[in-house]
Amino acid sequence: MLLALLRRYCLKLVFALTLLLGLQIPNFLQQYEIRLDGHYIEAKNHLLEYQMIADRHFAGDLQALIKKHENSDEKSFQDEAFVIKNLFDRFNALQAQKKRLNAPLVERLLFLAGQLNNPLFSETQKSYNAEIVLNKNAISVGLVFALISSLLLELLFFMSALLVRKVFSPHSKIIPRQ
Repeated sequence: MLLALLRRYCLKLVFALTLLLGLQIPNFLQQYEIRLDGHYIEAKNHLLEYQMIADRHFAGDLQALIKKHENSDEKSFQDEAFVIKNLFDRFNALQAQKKRLNAPLVERLLFLAGQLNNPLFSETQKSYNAEIVLNKNAISVGLVFALISSLLLELLFFMSALLVRKVFSPHSKIIPRQ
């Protein structure tokens, strides 16, 4: 009786906690996308000045501008080539992330799960404020998380009960007979 009560309350608690966690995930994703947009716009604006130089002198080919700087006899131009190339690479990486996030919710969530070691993810996590945003995505993700976790816990209880029955059954080979 006591175990059944404990089981029921554990299931309710896990359901509630994972529902709240699941409600946060789409909001966190949105915060990540906003932060990504900010970094993308910043990189784009910085790269724009170099692109204007490439437009004037290299028919718009930014790679040619970088090569010209790399092959220069001036150390300062060689150093600048490194800066331009890093900025260009960063812009392209941010643009690729934006394209990946232009997808259905499940794909966006899977992409976000793969970004756990990304500095942008850490930045978002540090400044994230938990809010309960009740929209279709948040409710869907919250319910899916809560149902899966409840089913997993229920399975754990079931498997534990089977194990206990097997260990304490009269025909068990685990407990030595006296």
